[in-house]
Amino acid sequence: MQKITAFIDGSFYAASVIDHAAWAAQRLKMPISLVHVMGRRNEVSSQPADLSGSIKLGARTELLDKLAKLDGERAVLGRERGRAILDDGQARLAKANQDIEIFTKLRNGDLVEAVQDLADETRFAIIGKRGEAADFATKHLGSNLERLVRTSTRPVLVVSRAFKPIRRFLLAYDGGQSSIRAVNRMVEGSVLDGLECHILKVGPAATDVGKDLDSASQALRDAGYIVKEHLMQGEPEAVIAKAVTDLDVDMLVLGKSGHSRFRQLFIGSTTLELMRTCHVPVLVFP
Repeated sequence: MQKITAFIDGSFYAASVIDHAAWAAQRLKMPISLVHVMGRRNEVSSQPADLSGSIKLGARTELLDKLAKLDGERAVLGRERGRAILDDGQARLAKANQDIEIFTKLRNGDLVEAVQDLADETRFAIIGKRGEAADFATKHLGSNLERLVRTSTRPVLVVSRAFKPIRRFLLAYDGGQSSIRAVNRMVEGSVLDGLECHILKVGPAATDVGKDLDSASQALRDAGYIVKEHLMQGEPEAVIAKAVTDLDVDMLVLGKSGHSRFRQLFIGSTTLELMRTCHVPVLVFP
């Protein structure tokens, strides 16, 4: 059974992740898997770090015993904290919609590995733009976000700090394989079904340049979307960011960029810059 997989931590973005998950679950009639991943630093170390230097053998053994005990206590507290985060998230989801089926998972290890492990049961993943250190690095993306988006085989919704109802969205379309796949996924059925779609291509104002834009727009119309086309000139990052504001859209939709041979090595600079600067959620299709 596929689920909407929402990753939450103790950051200010967790509430937004939960609210977006509730919105998606209502539209897709799909259960939510609420996941909290405890970093490796919270796991119990089988070999505590040797901080004793040249301390005598008896004192050294006592110190290592104390470090092992402290490590175990931290692991227990980490699990309790993680469970509390999940319980709070589950309560917020239930308050938003009592009909939502909710599963919770507490995992140790790496966030990106967790996303990969849960891929088979995930329709799409939701994550906050920044993690628990958000207030200390407001100009930067979360440390795991780029790797997560780069490696995910499922769409990833990167949410902004606060939820607002999604009425219309902007699809940045460059005619490449990634944006074509994004259109195909939307045609097959997505959380965006039936919403107003602004489709934007940045390029020269020439008739032949707009042909593939017309084709993509028609495919979306045939699938039930309300589509408005835009062909603009300029630097992609600046033009798309301005269009998000000028068109008053509630979400930006992108495909991963870059040649397929290198897709696992990086995602395009335009994608990263827009995730960093835009104040609306960004849905990235693989």
